[in-house]
This record gives sequence, C-alpha cells and structure tokens, in this order.
Amino acid sequence: MSPTPQHPQVAPIPASHAAPPAPSSSPPAAPPAPSGPPPGQGAVQILPVRGIGEIREGDDLATMLADAIRGLDARDGDVLCVSTKIVSKALGLRVSPHERDAAIEASAVRTVARRRHTHVVTSILQIPSGPVMAAAGADSSNAPDGPLLLPEDPDACAQQLREGLVSALDVRIGVLLTDTSSRIWRVGVGDIALGASGVASLQDLRGGVDADGRPLTVTVRNLADELAAASDLVKGKSSGVPAALVRGLSEATTEDVPARDLSRTGSEDWFRRPSLESVWVALGLTPEQEPIARMSLEPVAERVQRALAVASLPRPGDPIRAATARLLEPLPTPAPSPPDRSDGIPSTGAAGPLPAMPPEKTASEAARIVVTPAGTEPADWIAAGELAERLRTALGAEGLGEPLPPLSVEIAHPESQEDPR
Repeated sequence: MSPTPQHPQVAPIPASHAAPPAPSSSPPAAPPAPSGPPPGQGAVQILPVRGIGEIREGDDLATMLADAIRGLDARDGDVLCVSTKIVSKALGLRVSPHERDAAIEASAVRTVARRRHTHVVTSILQIPSGPVMAAAGADSSNAPDGPLLLPEDPDACAQQLREGLVSALDVRIGVLLTDTSSRIWRVGVGDIALGASGVASLQDLRGGVDADGRPLTVTVRNLADELAAASDLVKGKSSGVPAALVRGLSEATTEDVPARDLSRTGSEDWFRRPSLESVWVALGLTPEQEPIARMSLEPVAERVQRALAVASLPRPGDPIRAATARLLEPLPTPAPSPPDRSDGIPSTGAAGPLPAMPPEKTASEAARIVVTPAGTEPADWIAAGELAERLRTALGAEGLGEPLPPLSVEIAHPESQEDPR
C-alpha cells in the first residue's frame, strides 16, 4: 500500500531575514513531533504488477515479469511475490479433469486427513516441499484448460525466476512464489510462501529486546508468509493480477532462506494427524480402513455408529474378533446442527438463538452398548473385554469435537444379553 502523501514542507526563513523574537516570560514551546513513521519503521508499498497476459506452457516467465515491472522502477530490496499458478502454467503442469484425483495422490507425500463435504471428498495432503494443503494444492480456478498441479520444488523455481529477473533488470531483488492456503484453527484462507529465493524468509529475533527492554527468547518472524499475505491484497483470483512488488522492507533481502524451512515436518510436526485419525491409527487401522468424516460435525447417532465400526475392525494380522457389539437403547434426538463453516464463511447468526441443551442423563438413563462374547471360554471373554475397551476409546475420540451423550458399554453373557456381566 502506498504511503499517505505528505504536504510539501515550507523552507525555513534564513536567519538574516528573520524578525527578532518578541520578549516573553513563558518557557519556550516544545519542538513539534516529527512527522512520518517512527525511527526504524519505513512505509511499505504493495504494487500490483499489471500487463501480464495469459501464461502458456513454455513461456519465458522471467522475461515477461521483467518487462512488466520495469515501469515500477524495480530497485534493490524489492520482493516480487508471484502466484505459483502462473509458474505451473509455464511448466505445463496441467492434468485432465478425470486424471485429477490420481495425479493429486501421486504428487503427495502423505495423507493427513480426508473430509466429506456434501458428495465431495477433500484430501488434506502434505506435498514434497513440506506444506500441508487441501488436494495437494491442485487448483481449477483460472485454469480453463484443466486443473493445475504445484511444482515439486518451488524453491528451485523461485531461484531460477530470480536469476532471470536479476540478469534482466540488474537489481538485487527477492522472489516469493505464493499460493492460497487455510491455516489451522483459523477460518478462511490467505496466501503463504511456497517458494523463496533471495528473501530472509525467517527472521530470528531471539537475543534482541522488546519495546520495554525485555529479552526476546522465542520470537522467530515468518516474514515470507507475511509478505505473501500482504501481496494478495492487490492480487487475488478475480483481478487478473498474478504478481505484486513489495517495497520498503530493507531487511527482506538481507538473507536467503528457502521456503522449505517454513514448514514443520517430521518430529517437529505437532499436528501430524487430526484427533480422530490419531486415535484410529492408535487402534491399528490402516489408511484404507479409515472412515471419512464430514467437514462439519455429524449427528450423534452417526458418530456412535462410526465408533462401533472402527472398534470392531481387527488390527492387521490379528484374527477376526470373537465378540460383537450393538446399541440397545436409541440415542436422544440431537439438537439442530451448528452452521457449516467448512466453506470459510462465518455464521451471521440469522438462524436465531441456539436451542437449549437437554438435561444431563444419569447413568441409569444412558444409552447402552452391549458387547457379547462368541462363547464362554476364557478367550471369548478376553476378546469381549478388548472390544469393550476399543469401543470406549473410539467413543472418546468421537466426543472430542463435541461431547456425546452418556453411553454405557457393558459386557453381557452370550445366553442373556439383557443381563450384563
């Protein structure tokens, strides 16, 4: 964003022509506060890069971008933020619509989660460069010739693009490749940096002090993502502006930190799987056995039935469990589901106040899940006990998003299911 224009300053009158000050008994007035940003904080500009036509496979992207930013007087320290989509177009990373799902799966390192929204299943996947993204970042918007995949090494693409720009413009410029992504615990999307070259993507502020003089011990600033998000204010999907030049941050190009360093992977990944999937892994489910939860919370009955199905699956290599489980009493009628915010649109409250919660059931009123062993041998009772514990674990996972009503898991004698052991 351009700085607010300042009024022209009037030159001071030369001392030889100034009138002598009138005598006064009052103390001299304090000098006026300096205008403009505080020391160390310069104005930042975000300049849209216009005039770039539709990118085709094989286009010389560096030359096209250099021609477009010459009119912006590119200078040392500028950072060019480029939508990764036009890099994918230039590289020809298109697939036909019917090959999209297979191509997404082949391009991913691992599956983090799968979620169902109406009749569509969205896979949350880790891509080779580190980030975790919906559909591995594949995108069909502004791609009339077919869905676009992300480049496997965005840092290398950013470096190649930067080398071409530096050669063409003779300025020391940084380059970020950006893409839209959602963020954990946040609604909506914003741009992040997928590739970086010539940019201090991470700024380690540890060892410095804050405004009150207290030492900074943990602060590492993600400058690359901040620049990417800021650049999207003048780019966006509908404006036809695939790049923006960020100016005014002299520290942005003092180091060269790749975007790969921005992702927490491996042992540093605190949220490797969501809560449901983490429990399913602990119960021994394989990726092929894992159910697909909805994006929004399911009704109670659906979650309980999923827990029954998950608990009944044997671990790989184990024999089929010699016990069964079934729900005896019907579950209470659920309250209306909250608005589905999976599309990133917050609730407006138009649906009226939330309904009152039903009173808490006592243990004697709880719905009952009865586990029945296949026989009366010790091994049968052991299998029933194992299934009961797996059920309690699976039900506990289903209650993490929203508590389930009271449920009793009991083991019954095979000849009398109504008389729990």
